[in-house]
Amino acid sequence: MAVQRMGNRQSGWRPTRRLLLGAAVVGGAVLWGGNTIARLMRSPSSAKDAGRIADVDGHALPLQPLENAPSHDAGLTWLTKGGTVNDASGLSRTPIYGMVEVGSEKDVAEALSFARANGLKVSMAAVRHSMGGHAFDDNAVVLDMRNFNAVSVDATAKTMTVQPGATWHDIQNILHPRFAVKAMQSTDIFSVGGSLSVNAHGMDHQAGSVAGSIRSLRVMLADGSVLRCSASENADLFRHVVGGYGLFGVVLEATLDIVDNAVYRTSREIIKSEEFPRFFSEVAGTKPRDRPVLRPSVDGTGKLPRRHDRLSLRKSGRATARRSTTDRRARCGRCQAPDHEPGEMGCAVPGSEMVHRKDSGAAL
Repeated sequence: MAVQRMGNRQSGWRPTRRLLLGAAVVGGAVLWGGNTIARLMRSPSSAKDAGRIADVDGHALPLQPLENAPSHDAGLTWLTKGGTVNDASGLSRTPIYGMVEVGSEKDVAEALSFARANGLKVSMAAVRHSMGGHAFDDNAVVLDMRNFNAVSVDATAKTMTVQPGATWHDIQNILHPRFAVKAMQSTDIFSVGGSLSVNAHGMDHQAGSVAGSIRSLRVMLADGSVLRCSASENADLFRHVVGGYGLFGVVLEATLDIVDNAVYRTSREIIKSEEFPRFFSEVAGTKPRDRPVLRPSVDGTGKLPRRHDRLSLRKSGRATARRSTTDRRARCGRCQAPDHEPGEMGCAVPGSEMVHRKDSGAAL
């Protein structure tokens, strides 16, 4: 009996050295991976700033600080006096004279007057996604436009009047659910002023660039005068301001077209590649309101597809075309907008006018 019990103890399971070593390796890998993921997911410990890239002509950058720089006007709201500013890339660190917070047209006029009197350059910035160093200038007065962001909506005229510091995200929240932006970039983090200054475009080829949605602009010139311009009024100024990167004046407000917030659904049709020209011709012949949005891409041919081409060519010689069409869903009987019931938050009576400001988030 004693021998049998000893045999049972000896035959019990024991971890081998190989198993222990494997467990240690796996455990270490899990700890290392978890720590790496946690580190990558953490918020930045400081502002992203990689300095400033060299100028293309090889000259050393930046320019030297101003000699005998004028005193900063106590009547202006200075966010910084001296120092540097950078854009979202972190590659465009630029020394500046100072940054002025703008919340009204009066702030813009006073900042321009100070710059004129002291021979200083002026640049404008909001969320700073115009990257590449062209949004700032060395030793300039920078106008921070982020708090200059009021938005008003004229539901009858289907227009909105916005100040340059408003972001498309704020505008979309105001317009939804009844209206939508006619033309903007594919993401909504940018400011209206920034989008106007580069004449940005999105993925909707029917809407075109943002210039096509502008009814009019009010612009303050370097001498402090204010002009209204559009494609038919002061057209030369309009042509320079839209896409002019702030070189020709400060946009005070823009009146832009808005459109009904139509609901879309996607569908897919498989056709032979040689039939696509006929298919496209049929689509092009439909009314703009009912016209589907085609996004073809090419794959299966040994080449990587380009991002915006969505006509899928298979080895069988067939093509897949994805189309989006308007969903004729029932709309709210009060404001004719989809996706909510009358009286819910966001329901707006046709013809009403709403004025919003980002910092309050409420109708004024």
